[in-house]
Amino acid sequence: MPGASTCFICRKQAGKEEPPPGGYIFKGKHFAACHAPRELGTAGTMVIESRRHFLDFGEMKSAEGARLTSLLKRLFPAIKQATQAERVYSLAMMDGVPHFHLWLVPWKKDEPFRGVTYLASEHQLPSIEEVELTVRSIRRTLNSS
Repeated sequence: MPGASTCFICRKQAGKEEPPPGGYIFKGKHFAACHAPRELGTAGTMVIESRRHFLDFGEMKSAEGARLTSLLKRLFPAIKQATQAERVYSLAMMDGVPHFHLWLVPWKKDEPFRGVTYLASEHQLPSIEEVELTVRSIRRTLNSS
């Protein structure tokens, strides 16, 4: 596993990589949350990144697990409200970047596919304006909860 100095997520959080679209909506002691790269998800697809460099749930400390649960309880409703999603899928693989990050993908009732089929299907890329509007909405809801 690459060290923190060469890790894309560590570098992004330190401001050494392009910021996420709309900026970070949350930065806490243990986790940060931002929109996924526009070309990798629909509007409202969020990524929760650990602030500490570790790989997966097995390396997560108890305090981090508690904070992650608390953040998820706040983010799921905020994403649903901003995107009119019926569900929010969560996915963690750490293949592309070996640093803990959890994808939160909104799913709307009118989508033709569900579950893994939906996650694997091609989606229309959102505009940067749509992403930024969605990020503002999620941030507003998150900050009011």
